[in-house]
Amino acid sequence: MKRRLIVWIVLALTVFLFLRVHFIFLPLRRPDAVIEVKTTGYCPGQKCCGWEFNWFGLPVYAFGPNKGKFKMIGRTASGHMARPGTVAVDPSVFPMGTKFYIPGYGRAIARDIGGKINSRHLDLFFWRHKSAENWGVQTKKVKVWYPRRD
Repeated sequence: MKRRLIVWIVLALTVFLFLRVHFIFLPLRRPDAVIEVKTTGYCPGQKCCGWEFNWFGLPVYAFGPNKGKFKMIGRTASGHMARPGTVAVDPSVFPMGTKFYIPGYGRAIARDIGGKINSRHLDLFFWRHKSAENWGVQTKKVKVWYPRRD
């Protein structure tokens, strides 16, 4: 009896996670646009995200309006933690929550803002700096789903 209950719970969780991932990242509607954008890669490290350690060994912003203030490594502008599928955008072009399908990278969602990102430029998150460097600068035709304002 216990074994059967465990099997049902695992099955229910699997179905829930499958549906959650597909409804969040793969909208059931056609893309709102297919556009050509410049893509680059970034990682949570010091080189890509502009932070350094202060005298106390804490990470702080290295430049900009928040210079010297505490920096939570991996936290995006939207408040989410960065992970693969996170994209930094220019919020005047792509609002936060815009979903993308990027050939060669996969599904992604706009959750971050980059200091040097303007116009039709997407900065794709990678865990390792080497992976971000290997991505380089590429021009891609990207499917875009803008967030609905119901």
